[in-house]
Amino acid sequence: MAPGGPRLTRILDVGCGYGALSMSLSEGDGFDIVGMDILGTRLESVRAKMSARNRATIARIRLVAADAHRLPFRGAIFDAVVATEVLEHLDEPERLFREAHRVLRPGGRFLMTTPNAKALPYRMQRFLPERVVRKLAASCTQDSLHPELLHRHGALGTDRDPDRHRREGFTLPEVQAHAARVGLRMAVGYTYRIPLPDRVMAITPRVLSRSLATWGTRPLPLGLQLFAEFEKS
Repeated sequence: MAPGGPRLTRILDVGCGYGALSMSLSEGDGFDIVGMDILGTRLESVRAKMSARNRATIARIRLVAADAHRLPFRGAIFDAVVATEVLEHLDEPERLFREAHRVLRPGGRFLMTTPNAKALPYRMQRFLPERVVRKLAASCTQDSLHPELLHRHGALGTDRDPDRHRREGFTLPEVQAHAARVGLRMAVGYTYRIPLPDRVMAITPRVLSRSLATWGTRPLPLGLQLFAEFEKS
């Protein structure tokens, strides 16, 4: 940002994965984006994609290798923190809420998605063996966000694997409670996405799949995913 120029909207993309969100945001003017992920291999993939973009786009993104439990940034520097499909991978999910609150400026927003624990597929998984649950979770994964899960979810089978789901989702009251304890106020919260795996959508006729995709982004009781937006007062 040039001295004396307008302040850019600074966004932290926690668990940026292969950069789908960060790259999309970088196409717009006025954004200063930090993409952060725990795995360096994913960040290298984002860097490779960035090399094909124009200089202005590249200049809007910085990449950082770090753990979502402990964000390596000083306080009150971001206008927004985004975490898409991250919470379910954390051993201590409330730490992400606490860290988001710390790095946000007053009035800043924390936006997140995670599986909806009340969705029927996840309720059914509670009665199934662990290895079956892992395969089902992989089939429901959004491959644009976490393509590696389609091949690696549960394959390593270790507690240290950052891709492993620590739990299959949260409820709106749960995430609201986590946020309230650290001083974040829920502004918006709903469930969405028709509970159909991506692999089913892939073989659905295009006309129908487009309609389903459109409806899938709207609030849907017991939808597969949960979206919440919080504000720092």
